[in-house]
Amino acid sequence: MDIYYFTYTGTSKKIAEWLSKKLNIRPKEIKTYKLPYLIWLFLSFFPYLPFKATFDPPSNKTIILCFPKWTFNCPPVTYFLKKVHYEKLFLVISYKGWGEKLYYRLYYKLTYKKTKEIKIIFIKKKLWEAGIFPEIEF
Repeated sequence: MDIYYFTYTGTSKKIAEWLSKKLNIRPKEIKTYKLPYLIWLFLSFFPYLPFKATFDPPSNKTIILCFPKWTFNCPPVTYFLKKVHYEKLFLVISYKGWGEKLYYRLYYKLTYKKTKEIKIIFIKKKLWEAGIFPEIEF
């Protein structure tokens, strides 16, 4: 099992580190250009738009991916999901509390043909910051 994360504010990195301690796996970062927030916001309005990113290749066909919920898309994550091969996929998405159903459908549609099993978990940022951690089974 591999754990990857993409983060802009640091929340997804913290979630990936928390999971990595529970599972005894080193998290791997998805890196891309340091663009201003407004540019990322603009790009996030285009579903399925990838944006070039770099990452260590997976060593396993089971992937846990932690990332933030942006408007309709997280372009570096979309790039990652289009480039790597996986059989089991767990998407752990941090969000502020709105639009998760549409985001779920968009990422499910992007990935379901490439995987045998997919699970999408949303973690509300406010609860995470309050120390309320979800029960997650992999």
